[in-house]
Amino acid sequence: MFSWILIILILICLGIVSLVFFQKIPQLRVMDVSTLSKERERQVKEQIILSKLQRTSAAKLMRVARASSGVVKLVSKQGRRAVQKLYRIEQYYQKLKRSSQEGDHSYSEETIRQRLETAAEFIRQDEFIPAEKIFIDIIGHNPKSVQGYEALGNMYLASDQLDQAQETFMFALRLSSDDASINVSLAEIEMKRGNAKQALPYMQRAIERRPKNPRYLDYYIEVSLQTGSLKDARAGIQTLREVNPENKKIVEFEERLQEKKAEYISKTSSDSDESSQVE
Repeated sequence: MFSWILIILILICLGIVSLVFFQKIPQLRVMDVSTLSKERERQVKEQIILSKLQRTSAAKLMRVARASSGVVKLVSKQGRRAVQKLYRIEQYYQKLKRSSQEGDHSYSEETIRQRLETAAEFIRQDEFIPAEKIFIDIIGHNPKSVQGYEALGNMYLASDQLDQAQETFMFALRLSSDDASINVSLAEIEMKRGNAKQALPYMQRAIERRPKNPRYLDYYIEVSLQTGSLKDARAGIQTLREVNPENKKIVEFEERLQEKKAEYISKTSSDSDESSQVE
């Protein structure tokens, strides 16, 4: 009996999600920020909301399906939350629709600054949901607000929501391809995933834009050493020595660079010996 109730409630939740996705906002399934018209610019925010809703709903349904005890109670609780979440999204969508029809006004730079400060205060208090709503609201009023995207991405990155962070930073990067801090954030995501080679190009672009930023140089050298790019590491150390000669990590970086060079020379010599033996 319980299993039948579980299946029925899961199907109902899936039906509600499908109804919102396919009937209310189907235009969000394709997004190309580089060619956005004025109407599509407003939809960037909805794309982020929708993808987050899909991830949240899918995760909840999987947890419900795996539950081995208290099935009916758990499904009922999760089902109510899913319906409430969908209702809030639907209400928000209707607000966006009315705004686009009535002619929504962009926030001023001062308003954006104030709202970002408010969101930052929420984050300091570990109140991530209201902070996220503020960031999305900023993006909704100012679809080309790089600040809004970057702040939202930083919040996701800080909470290790790497997929959401990468998606958000990529939107921002399309709007401002030479932004150093966004490139550094994308590099951090790749490093957290253990992809140092994928992180290096982002750091190279960041250093091209901000060549004398000590923090960026520090991270650039670290990524270069982990990747084994001796040329980048050497250039980074040299610039860091010029910019901040008192930096205590310079000695450590130099030692690690010498170790990498020794490893490279040893490997090269070994490969040469093996080649000569084969000949």
